[in-house]
Amino acid sequence: MGRQVILRFLRRILFLLLIAFSSQRFFAQTETSQMVLPKRIFVGDTAELHYTFNSNVDFFPNEETLDEKPLIFEKLPFDFDNENFTLQKAVIQKNGLLYTVVLTFTPWKVGILDFPQIDLLSAVFGSTNSVPFLIDPKPIEISSIITKDEDSSLRGIKGPLLFPGTIYAIYAAIVLFVVILIFILHTILKWQEISAKFRQKKTLRMYAKNARNALRQFRKLEKNSLRINDVAFCLAVQQIFRYYLTVRFGRKFDALSTEQISAAFEELTAGTMSDFLRENVSSVQEIFRRADYIRFAHGSLDAKREPAQIYAAELQPDERTTMIANSRTIIKAFETGGENA
Repeated sequence: MGRQVILRFLRRILFLLLIAFSSQRFFAQTETSQMVLPKRIFVGDTAELHYTFNSNVDFFPNEETLDEKPLIFEKLPFDFDNENFTLQKAVIQKNGLLYTVVLTFTPWKVGILDFPQIDLLSAVFGSTNSVPFLIDPKPIEISSIITKDEDSSLRGIKGPLLFPGTIYAIYAAIVLFVVILIFILHTILKWQEISAKFRQKKTLRMYAKNARNALRQFRKLEKNSLRINDVAFCLAVQQIFRYYLTVRFGRKFDALSTEQISAAFEELTAGTMSDFLRENVSSVQEIFRRADYIRFAHGSLDAKREPAQIYAAELQPDERTTMIANSRTIIKAFETGGENA
């Protein structure tokens, strides 16, 4: 009787051992591998640990459409934010019978970082099993930003971190700035063009007003011609012409002698005076020479020479009318360039 009890006890122990051995074989891992990205990790970097293994355990039951899901942070054997590292993300990925646990983290200390063993059954399903499914990542070396073998050289500067979508706002701001800049430049150029046209029109109005004033003075002189003598008449013609030329060409003509008028126009045109302008300047000088002779040869011996129509220091009949008519023609020629003069 006692022998049978002992035999039953031994069979039960053997059965439990067989179950435990079978369970361990069922949960066993084979063909494990580990990879870290980047290969060299510095303090403060964001890194990834990829732990890949082959197992018959189905970590995605009735989830055929999924190939990745997160691990439960609360079931991990460490605080996700501690003095050694900060765990940002933890997932398990499926590819057939291959599984990969991906831990995304930021290390805070130089040296060896060794993650504790992780019970995947608990981290995936949240339940505690009598036979855990453990994975044990290999230790990882964390380097200092400045190392001795790099001769204290700093790493390259990274670009600023941006919120999602921020880059598009920056591009839009750049485009808007360029558009505004083009608009401002266009406005400045347009304003300069408008200002130039305005100044040109203002100058043309001044020329037209000056010409009208000269012609009005000649009409007034013609109307009062019989009331003044030849000397006063010739002086008035010269004064009207000198004022007109001064305003029209921006050069003082009131202090120039008759013979200096041509030289003044040569200077104004830098020696490029056209035949049209030279002809009209010559006509002005011809009027001035006649007026000078009337003014300054009056009573002289030369004025008594014959023929009188050439040497007499007095205006011949209808000469006043001719002088005013010629003056009007010259002014109109200056204003129109010879057209409709």
